[in-house]
Amino acid sequence: MKKLTIFLLSAFLLTTSTAFAREVSIRMGNFEPYYIENGNTGIFADLITAAFHHMPDHYPVFEYGFSNNALWSSFKASRADATTNVFDSVKLSGCRSDPVFRFHDVAVTRANANIKIDSIADLNGKSIVTFQGARKFFGKDFEMAINPNTYQEIGKPKLQARMLHGGRVDVSVGDLFIFLQSLKNMNKASGKSGDFVFHEIFPQISSRMGFHDNQLCAEFNAALKKIRQSGEYDKIYDSYLKKLGYK
Repeated sequence: MKKLTIFLLSAFLLTTSTAFAREVSIRMGNFEPYYIENGNTGIFADLITAAFHHMPDHYPVFEYGFSNNALWSSFKASRADATTNVFDSVKLSGCRSDPVFRFHDVAVTRANANIKIDSIADLNGKSIVTFQGARKFFGKDFEMAINPNTYQEIGKPKLQARMLHGGRVDVSVGDLFIFLQSLKNMNKASGKSGDFVFHEIFPQISSRMGFHDNQLCAEFNAALKKIRQSGEYDKIYDSYLKKLGYK
């Protein structure tokens, strides 16, 4: 009886706190594993949810399926309280959070190709597939290393893993997690992370949250600091590497 009373009291307090909490609408993107609408999860969703656990007066409501440009334009039009994935180069009014979302671009080769890549310059002479806008994104050293005749940018990064595995290119350049997710989505017989070598030749970058409410932005930064200090932040990223079979 005592345990039942405690359970009912806890449920009542949780329901009451949620009822009085402020809903925060947040625009989310459309690329896995950072955004996974099915299950209301993904790396970015999990990071935000973890931070909001330290913000009991607010709770996040995610709206998925937006391209980066749509995220930013809808935020400008005040169609949401907050948006994800704001890069420093993007012009937005409102409050930008501290860096939240971590990206790690890599060059990937087939293990049986025995290709050595220790720097961007080592891409010279290789056939390369990458995402749209990569030439401008990675800068001058990257542009000098590529050969226009053996270089292509595609609109669907998920196809890069398939092209590399099929031997259509020597190197795939792009985000580590998106490449791993693409492998997972392929037929199991089509490849696994152990079939590839991941060359870490690019620096990690970060993006931020954008908020219209400065006070909410400050509270989010404080909560973000807590999950970093507790180790929960890194555990979320590590958990997805494990799920995606990264070795």
